[in-house]
Amino acid sequence: MTRLLVTTDGSELGHLALEHAQALAGALHATLTVLTVQADPVALVGEFAYVPPVSAEEFAAETASLRAALQARMPGARVRVEPANGRSLPRAILDAALDEHAALIVMSTHGRGGLGRALLGSVAEAVAHHAPVPVMLVRQGQPPATWGVAGPDATLPVNAPHA
Repeated sequence: MTRLLVTTDGSELGHLALEHAQALAGALHATLTVLTVQADPVALVGEFAYVPPVSAEEFAAETASLRAALQARMPGARVRVEPANGRSLPRAILDAALDEHAALIVMSTHGRGGLGRALLGSVAEAVAHHAPVPVMLVRQGQPPATWGVAGPDATLPVNAPHA
């Protein structure tokens, strides 16, 4: 079975990536994993800014709430909400893709260029550069496509074992 991994930061643009991934997963009869990585305070990058809760109880409650909201939005999808645990956001996404044996990573990008990219970096660019599988980047104003995938060849390549 083909597996897709979609990342979201909870933003409007992140929700657009969810819509693209859901449409593609439906067309390919693929399983879908939704990933949200809660960044460490020292790893804040642009739209992924996150202030962690102060206690373990608050963290657990926030995680449960986020998981429930994503499961309601994406019925049937596996939902992962996890802390970065000292990893960069790109590394956490790449690790999840390997864990899930994903054939494709779907994520949003603001498409910053020039000084914005130089100052803030690009999580999407880092993931796309290092990913062992294709990465589909969704930009602002890009409505979800109607995936006209049909027939026996309508699958993505299955992951080869990773070294």
